Formats: sequence, C-alpha cells, structure tokens
Amino acid sequence: MRIKLFESEDKAKEVLEDSHPRLIIASDKEICIVRCGEELFAFQNACAHMGESLHKGNTNFLMEIVCPLHTYRFNMKTGEEAENRCSALKTYSIHRATDGIFIEM
Repeated sequence: MRIKLFESEDKAKEVLEDSHPRLIIASDKEICIVRCGEELFAFQNACAHMGESLHKGNTNFLMEIVCPLHTYRFNMKTGEEAENRCSALKTYSIHRATDGIFIEM
C-alpha cells in the first residue's frame, strides 16, 4: 500500500529540515523520516535495541541515525546496526511520482 507523504519535492524540502529526523504516522505506524540532501529515508521509529524514539536522535556523516538513548547507530538505507549488536530496523521504500512523494507500507 502506498501512502502519499508530500504533494511535491518542494513541499518535502519545506517540511523536512536537512539531516534532521522527523516523526510521521503512516497507516497507524510511527515512522522516522529523514531528508539528507535529495535522498529520503524512512524506517521504524522505535530503536531495535530498547525501543527509544529515533526521531529524537541525530544523523551522522555516515548516513546513520543515532539513537539518543544508547547511541546505537543504524544505516538509514538498510536498517543495519553498525556493530551488529541488535536486529536491523524495518525500512520503508520512498517513491517519487509526478503527483507526489509516497511511502510503501
């Protein structure tokens, strides 16, 4: 199922500050979304280690989301934890189309 997130690229850039995680609710699920330049990443909001909200964390130059609780680092594209200390995050595909930007649930 595809859910529309934004009407356009410009709207996404207006709403999503570069490299700052943001919480969205899609299909009753908490999703963390991050814009890094032109790329968009979406993944489960709960850290796979202890469940902390990842939208409260930070990103780094390695394209990782860093959990604010215990600093576990997850690749935003694959969901893999940098040191394989816990399971990977569930990631979601983002699709761009002429009529908007969508997330695949």
